Amino acid sequence: MLFLTHMKNKRNYTTILTGIILGIFFSGVAHAQSGMPAVAQWQCFLPYNQVTGVATDGTTFFCATTAGFFTYNREDGALTPYSKANGMSDIGMYGVAYDKTTRQAILVYANSNIDLFKDNAFTNLPELKLSQGVGDKTVHHVTAHEGVAYLSGNMGILVLNLLKKEVRETIRFSKNSTDVPVYATTFLNDSIYAATGIGLFRCYINNPFLQFQSQWELLDSGAYRYLEAFDGNIYAASNDSLFRLNGNSVEFRKQERYAIRHLDAAPNGLWISTRSTVPKEEQGYAVLVDKSGARIDSFSTTSPRQVIGLANGDVWYGDDSEYRYPDKRGFRKKISATRSEPYFPDGPTVNTSFDVSAYNGELWVAHGGKDNNWNILKRRTNFSVYKDGHWHNYAWVSDNEWVQDFIRILKDQNTGKVYAASFSGGLLEMEPDGAMKVYGEGFLDKSRGSTAGNDSVPDNNLYQVSGLALDDDGNLWMTNFGAQQYELAVRTRDGKWPQLRSIASNSTHSAADIIIDDYGQKWFIAPWNEGAVVYNDNRTLDNANDDTYFVLRKGKGAGGLPESTTLSIVKDKEGAIWIGTTNGIGIVHCPGSVIARECEAELKVVQDDQFAGHLFADQSVKAMAVDGANRKWIGTSNGVWLISADAEKTIYRFTEDNSPLPSNMIERINIDPVTGDVFFSTEKGLACFRSTATEGYTKNEDELFIYPNPVPSGYGGMIAVRGIAENADVRFTDISGQLVYRTKALGGQAVWDGKDYTGRKVQSGVYLVFIVNKDGTEKATGKIIIHE
Repeated sequence: MLFLTHMKNKRNYTTILTGIILGIFFSGVAHAQSGMPAVAQWQCFLPYNQVTGVATDGTTFFCATTAGFFTYNREDGALTPYSKANGMSDIGMYGVAYDKTTRQAILVYANSNIDLFKDNAFTNLPELKLSQGVGDKTVHHVTAHEGVAYLSGNMGILVLNLLKKEVRETIRFSKNSTDVPVYATTFLNDSIYAATGIGLFRCYINNPFLQFQSQWELLDSGAYRYLEAFDGNIYAASNDSLFRLNGNSVEFRKQERYAIRHLDAAPNGLWISTRSTVPKEEQGYAVLVDKSGARIDSFSTTSPRQVIGLANGDVWYGDDSEYRYPDKRGFRKKISATRSEPYFPDGPTVNTSFDVSAYNGELWVAHGGKDNNWNILKRRTNFSVYKDGHWHNYAWVSDNEWVQDFIRILKDQNTGKVYAASFSGGLLEMEPDGAMKVYGEGFLDKSRGSTAGNDSVPDNNLYQVSGLALDDDGNLWMTNFGAQQYELAVRTRDGKWPQLRSIASNSTHSAADIIIDDYGQKWFIAPWNEGAVVYNDNRTLDNANDDTYFVLRKGKGAGGLPESTTLSIVKDKEGAIWIGTTNGIGIVHCPGSVIARECEAELKVVQDDQFAGHLFADQSVKAMAVDGANRKWIGTSNGVWLISADAEKTIYRFTEDNSPLPSNMIERINIDPVTGDVFFSTEKGLACFRSTATEGYTKNEDELFIYPNPVPSGYGGMIAVRGIAENADVRFTDISGQLVYRTKALGGQAVWDGKDYTGRKVQSGVYLVFIVNKDGTEKATGKIIIHE
């Protein structure tokens, strides 16, 4: 280890390194990783299968979805997904339009935010989203005409100058001094037409006083929702009926079986998209008509949102069907009246995420759900797996309709089995070959049937599994939420179900996330103001009579928690138990002494500027995770923090405004121990941040993983070295042995920003990595190539 010792004589240091440097060049002990995601970079896992709007320049299609945005080039077949991780300003889009004059797509989000998209880059126009005193900012429709975009909504018509990228004006319509919504606009010749809550209007497009309602001509007082110009005429739709404007009068043209939800002009006719309005019934179709309303063509689909007919006869459309009809939804090309081909990026089936089990890039995602009051949501999207770059969804896993609402998922890396916790139907076990079995009646205790807001759920017919954890012997422990008597269950590695466990002082038998401490004790949170439970089964699974437990609640002498309403729990690298509540975090540093009443939670005091207070006081700590460097990731209803191991320093602070987080409401945080990826589950989507720490190794790996390597020209991110013994000493030198940078591994990974100790970027060339673990017994070396 002499070559890693700080030496005052640089010539001696260089001499000692010479043999080692030559060894590196000829042995190739480091593995280059140029294609791996960079450290401190984001990735979003979004569904692109519910298309809310489509626009095209003739070659590229611009597709808005309920979660993200993507483009499809019909000439080269390129599908390009976008999210907040690669430029978008928000999540969840309402619609899209394309302006030929400026060659820009206008993207409108559900929260009224606006992006302009051109040449794979986004420009944000947040004025409408941020405007005060506007009232309801809902946008119903977006069109573009000669460098100007028109957004129709409850605030009127927002007019955007696309060349200057700014809001030009707002056109308001009112009746009896009350503003009325505008539902759509279209253009014909030199006029703009608007469908409003008080009728159909027209105005000269270049009228300098366009923003005044008095300048608009009222053509008809009917309530129309959709407009389109076709073959020299204006067409309007209301409910299930199509009309044509003839001069200054409106004529009925045809009635559809379902409600009309869009009109689109094509070279050979007018496409009418329809959908049933019956709740939960997904039935629809699209029909092409001529100017008289006579049918030319049609095709069946479930929920058509927009149809684009090209001059070559091809027909493309967007469908925002839900998960029950995978062969209908997304962006598709019509093949026949009953067949179509999908063209949208791979992704999870829905955006909701409640839990992730991640290991070395393989993800298992539970899609939920439950609400904040622990009521079931009856979601049958179940769970998905992401493996080898592709997604697969398990939508139907049981003939029992209540095996749904999966809120926790766990893969046993030793056996390959996957366990999924249904919040209404029990435990699902999936073998490595895909065979599944559900455990409910006869294995778990029934719920008390506390399902407010779900009156159709039969009482005493629910098995609400709410937490999963594997102990060192491979036994699976789980919690039953709101059980009639027994809230704790275990399934042994060999498939046996020992006696169920009950906590007498937990009056509601609420039980959620469960962990296992260094003593083999089981800890779980008990929402509904019941605190947290530590349970010792005395390692006698078949005998519950010798078990002991203690319930920690709020206050000194009662357990020391800052609040009895608990939300999350995690064990750190030193064995301490962190318990998240609605009022901050309690830390148990001596978990082995809690049941004996010799220890309780500590409320750590931290300094914030001039003030001292308890850790995350007044915050609802909904999720926590510990990374390979013993740092804590904290998720709340206000975003995410990464704090140091001792909780004295904030390292990262992420919100939906300063990061690709889909939402500030964090449901769960999980970490891939191999890659260091940190997954944030939210109702609006799943996001991943490649952190600087991974799980540490007991010794250095035979082959170090260095990425990116080679480092490309202009790269400004972190260079990561993975496969290192835990907390090892890491040094970077130039080819002559001159020390450039020294650091300590974060768990099993070290990072370098490519700068020397003066903060200057190093020059292009070959750089060396030298690693020795804490006691000097393990050594490793590597090589990095940097391009300017």
